[in-house]
Amino acid sequence: MNNIHKYILKLLTATFSVSILFVSGQFTITNPLTTRDMTGIRIGDNAYLTAATGADPDGAGWLRLTEAKTNQKGYMYVLQGFPTTLGVIADFEYKDWRNVADSYFGADGFSVYLFDAAVTDANFKLGGFGGSLGYATYSNPAGTTGLSGGYLGVGLDAYGNYANDGENRHGSAPANTLTSGMLPNAFVVRGPTSSTYSNSNVYLASTPLGNRTGTVDDIRQRNEIDYNTITANRPADNIFYRRVQVIVTKPGNDYVVTIKWRKENQTTFTQVLSYTLSSAAYPIPANLKLGFAASTGGGFNFQEIRNIILTTPGNLRVDSRSDSYFTCSDNTSNITFKVEVSNDTDAALNSIDFNGKITDDNNNVVDLSKFSITSLSTTGFTNSNLPTSGFTSNNVSGTVGLTAKSSGIITIIGKYFKRGIGTNRNFKMVSTVSSSQITDTDTTNNTATSSIAVKKCSVISNPMLPAYSK
Repeated sequence: MNNIHKYILKLLTATFSVSILFVSGQFTITNPLTTRDMTGIRIGDNAYLTAATGADPDGAGWLRLTEAKTNQKGYMYVLQGFPTTLGVIADFEYKDWRNVADSYFGADGFSVYLFDAAVTDANFKLGGFGGSLGYATYSNPAGTTGLSGGYLGVGLDAYGNYANDGENRHGSAPANTLTSGMLPNAFVVRGPTSSTYSNSNVYLASTPLGNRTGTVDDIRQRNEIDYNTITANRPADNIFYRRVQVIVTKPGNDYVVTIKWRKENQTTFTQVLSYTLSSAAYPIPANLKLGFAASTGGGFNFQEIRNIILTTPGNLRVDSRSDSYFTCSDNTSNITFKVEVSNDTDAALNSIDFNGKITDDNNNVVDLSKFSITSLSTTGFTNSNLPTSGFTSNNVSGTVGLTAKSSGIITIIGKYFKRGIGTNRNFKMVSTVSSSQITDTDTTNNTATSSIAVKKCSVISNPMLPAYSK
């Protein structure tokens, strides 16, 4: 298509800005990474936002840490630090896949790391790549230290080197868990960066995943950390989906690191690892930051992250997400929101008040002529009196119930009407939860917002003249 009469096809883009809220020791930081907006994050090496390059529609993108190419590396970290007094939940989704076969069955993997927020951007330095996944010490160049101010480096290792002591990493998984000296398809935890090189980023714990029979290559080919069917396009969520939570709490004198994940077609998280860190040996910094790093070698994958949530554990909370969008040829389009309510407490809550509404930028509920909720469904709750049809406004209220340490999903589908452009340029799905059954220790995560920016279609009649809107 030439520049004359070129249509900018985007009419509606699901856009989510960075959200940061602090109250004393409470905090909530969210960043979906689905748009071209790089506010609040630092990206380096081969990493990029797919929506910024056009690889994905704006509003439905990912942070791509590496391409499915040999010898890539990439990283990102969130610029805003957060307090650790109440603990932390780091929650994110990822895809790990490739569109070209290699002879290594995918490599290497990626790390999610927590590091001291006192480390300035100018002084930030990654650990080694290769099997060190951007966090741990490394042998090339010799003496490569670990991540600056690193406190915890959780490796999601497809290939299997992060758990061993090769490449100058310190400590290794028990020999009986290794296959040919490697631990592919595993969660692996390494400890803080130390000024004493031999004590830096030591191996702490690991959990091998799935079927462990056969050769190391047999294990690598199984769909655990990565997706091992060659596919031209990113696998859909019902084919391959991974959502991970790294949780740090202090129930007594020491810190407990808990890792959970959720796979395709699942509505609940499964705990895969728990490890107790000595507070004397590993005192936690007052404030931390979150980041990700990934590497490839002879083997490779697209390694992608999105929908980051950082908040405090042990309370009632809600989050919301959507990657809906449509083009200028559509007069209407269905927009889907997934709202997840989580009860992180030790008590069952059978009366959680929920309110969800579609508002404009002035927080007014949007008129039905511009957006109309058409259906609502729930899964994972013990009880719900939320309406499922017959909506007379874009404001939904009711109660839901959850067992202790569980979550439920509210799926809200609505229809956007093209004629709404002109008087309404933005929609927001605002979801709020509360319960009188508990004293909530953190109210910063009781409200979640998904924003959708509406843009007019533009026609360029002459590339030398400014565009006009139709």
